[in-house]
Amino acid sequence: MPVRAVLIAMLVVAGAACTGGSASTDATPPSSASPLPTTNVDAKIVPGVWTYDLRGLKATFTWRDGPPALTVKNGTGIEVGAPAVYVVTQDQHRVDGSIDGSVPLADGAQGQYIVTFPGDLQREDVGLVVLELGDENWGALAPKVIEGSG
Repeated sequence: MPVRAVLIAMLVVAGAACTGGSASTDATPPSSASPLPTTNVDAKIVPGVWTYDLRGLKATFTWRDGPPALTVKNGTGIEVGAPAVYVVTQDQHRVDGSIDGSVPLADGAQGQYIVTFPGDLQREDVGLVVLELGDENWGALAPKVIEGSG
């Protein structure tokens, strides 16, 4: 018997021994788990406020009564690139925001910026707000949600 065939046979036997079963590939499906508990909670989206919290980086984009503003707090443990945002409108157009004075943020640093958009973009046009740090897209901010009907 060739050496290769002997090695394959040994692996099959060893695999069966480790599992305590036969070398068969038939598997029994696992039993179904209990359903996850669910709870209904009254929640409300806060108009004009989007948030981001991931891997130590927190950001809030606010567009309420005044001009749009971005606040970024870097708790990642490393320096991150200069903050920027763009929005995707309800009709699927990307609109880049402009931030004067945006510079890389050291770990532990926080920046607050006024954001301007070209044209006649209105808050109601915004479908999605996306955070960029330098050349890296960090992803979408979520609308801020609060519990309760108030």
